[in-house]
Amino acid sequence: MADSADRGRRRKKRLIIPPMKPGGRERESEQDNPQPGKTLVILAKPHHDDQPHSESASKPNEGTGKSPARTPEIKAPTVLLKTRDGNEKEGSRSSSPGNVTSHSTTAVSHSSRDVCSSTAGSCPASSVGQQPVYQIQQKSGHITGDDQKLSLLPEMSTPVKLVDGENLQWCDNAMEFLVDQTNFYVVGILGLQGSGKSTVMSLLAGQLGEITGRQLFKPETRELRERGEHCTSGIDIYVTSERMILLDTQPLLSASVMDHMVQFEKKIPCGTDYRATENALQIQSLQITAFLLTVCHTVILVQDWFTDPNLLRFIQSAEMLKPATPTNPHELSASIEDTTDYYPHLVFLQNKCQRGDFSPSTVCDMEELLLNVFQNSKLKHTGSVWMEFIPIKDESLHMEVANLFLLPEREAEEKGVLPNYRGHPGFNSLGRSLTQQLMSVPRSTLTHTALSEKNWFHYAARMWEAVKKSSLFLEYGRLLP
Repeated sequence: MADSADRGRRRKKRLIIPPMKPGGRERESEQDNPQPGKTLVILAKPHHDDQPHSESASKPNEGTGKSPARTPEIKAPTVLLKTRDGNEKEGSRSSSPGNVTSHSTTAVSHSSRDVCSSTAGSCPASSVGQQPVYQIQQKSGHITGDDQKLSLLPEMSTPVKLVDGENLQWCDNAMEFLVDQTNFYVVGILGLQGSGKSTVMSLLAGQLGEITGRQLFKPETRELRERGEHCTSGIDIYVTSERMILLDTQPLLSASVMDHMVQFEKKIPCGTDYRATENALQIQSLQITAFLLTVCHTVILVQDWFTDPNLLRFIQSAEMLKPATPTNPHELSASIEDTTDYYPHLVFLQNKCQRGDFSPSTVCDMEELLLNVFQNSKLKHTGSVWMEFIPIKDESLHMEVANLFLLPEREAEEKGVLPNYRGHPGFNSLGRSLTQQLMSVPRSTLTHTALSEKNWFHYAARMWEAVKKSSLFLEYGRLLP
């Protein structure tokens, strides 16, 4: 029994493994080799998740009598959060990772520990054991601080010159009020002197004072009317908040414009190739009309009495002399194959109408006359604007109705007397209806590609120079008596 007990104690001593030196290799003594057929099993206490990693790593293995090699401890990353003002603050909203700053430190969150453990495998060996620091800051861009608010579109307080009335030179004053967006609408107006063009433009702009009488576009005053002078010279431009570009022109075939040419001895804008000043005036009016027919989505022809056959014939001549639209808006000297024909919507506005003009039979007669005159025209003169309160004979022929709209006398409605039976809506009601219908007119592209407001401005400048230098107007002027 004693011999068996001694042999058991000697066997236990053989199972004790001496501690391993750092960097060394464990070797077994040849004298202490276990018996053949026996497998050496070393038991160790398992590592629990609830026990801190540093505590379990520092304690030696009690069963084996040795301390295991320490693994490099990975410290949790530090997440830097930056506010909109640029100050570092814990808990601010993150945008995008940025560069690391040496002086920026904040509290460490437990969720960032998982990020470090997931990215530790992709870090180089030299960075293992170092403290990774991440900085989350605002995305860099041109808009910072107070500039993060959406900038308002530029608005105009008064109209500015687009074409100078003295020498018919192009002006760049309106360029600063235009933006790079394609959702705009160009409306031009034509008419004789005193027909109410400026009043209609102020009505479309929404700045026609009902009480004060103030208008955005300066109307013809009583003094100018008595002297027979015109108010608008050249072409004025105004851009509304709805991005509607309004073009107000000088009166067509105006004797006042011709009188200024003779009285002040101005140089004839069209040159000295014409026999008389009245021929130069007619060519100048044709150039302005052809220009509007080229760069506008809708052109309004205003008349104060129905109808002037000479004015309608004048519009047809301008349509004939209108230059073709180039396929490439940056190249105006294109061949015939590279040009297309663009024609805007033409609206006939009968201004200062009397009570009898609003009868359904009179309106139908007006529409029939306009349809017969422009039956061979390529201008879009039907199916866009109509009198809503006047019934149409055949609803199926709605698209074949002429673009005719009537406005009554404005002064008669502003009187303080109780209104009598007029037989038609008031001026303000019809003005709102006209504005809504014009805003809903289909807008076709001026060129084969969509233009922005600034591109339209440069395109209009080139088309104005092309109209002034066109040989068609020179040949037409030589045929005038």
